[in-house]
Amino acid sequence: MKYISPGGCVEGSPFPLLNLGRTVVLTVDVEDYYMSPESIPFESWPSYPPAICEGMERCWNLLEEYGAKATFFFVGWLAERHPELVIRTAEKGHEIATHTYNHDFVSSLDAPHFGASVRRSLEILRSLVSTQQIVGCRAPAFSLERSQPWQFDILRENGIFYDSSINPHQTYLYGDRNAPRHPYEWRGLIEMPPAAVEIAGARFPVGGGGTLRILPNFYLTWARSRYQAEGFPPVIYIHPWEFVPDHPHLDLPWKQQRIHRMGLRSVEKKVRAILENNKVLTMREYCALLRAAR
Repeated sequence: MKYISPGGCVEGSPFPLLNLGRTVVLTVDVEDYYMSPESIPFESWPSYPPAICEGMERCWNLLEEYGAKATFFFVGWLAERHPELVIRTAEKGHEIATHTYNHDFVSSLDAPHFGASVRRSLEILRSLVSTQQIVGCRAPAFSLERSQPWQFDILRENGIFYDSSINPHQTYLYGDRNAPRHPYEWRGLIEMPPAAVEIAGARFPVGGGGTLRILPNFYLTWARSRYQAEGFPPVIYIHPWEFVPDHPHLDLPWKQQRIHRMGLRSVEKKVRAILENNKVLTMREYCALLRAAR
């Protein structure tokens, strides 16, 4: 039996085309450089010198230069230790959302532990921000699974309205190659995936995180335009630590070290290219447009 959302839409139901032209949805996953759930355990995080404050300053300043507002998905552990970052982000007019409490892959958690992580993160963020409702979530490493409905039920039960945790571009670390590439209803939530384009049956990232750092600017520009021509603005994600290319060295396996370091000095230039050539929306604004179109 298909799940029917509170809005009366069938699970998996797509949204009408928006056709907004040169528009992107810009999101920031507020993590520090050592938050690699593959290699660096949560218990070790306090031993690393932070780069998050410098990264946030550089990110805020670049967005302010272009008058752009973004959605900031905060790891609750960081928000707890740097509450001023949450407060200042909200004061600057950006949207606040959750990235769970401690950046564990949701696929490694059972329902009680995932629920506790979501609740703790939201309690921290909501205690710091009274000027807006916090209704968005992105799971670490896009680790929600459509085959696990309880994960989405937990989000909905905690006041989450939209999610951006199902990446339709598959990598060695994350991704669901069979997931829709455009926004859709899922378990009573609006699911807004990071953008991917499809060519001859294969999917390619539009650019976010490591793919934005590693892929050349001419490809990123082309991929954004192709996705926009499909009728929706691409959801793009960046990280504050990527604006601090000289952050401390991490003792990671060779493959992870290479992925972590590649293209760091190109990030500001590539994000600037996005801001110069596109209108920017927050996830909340994107949600409102999707609901209005339906």
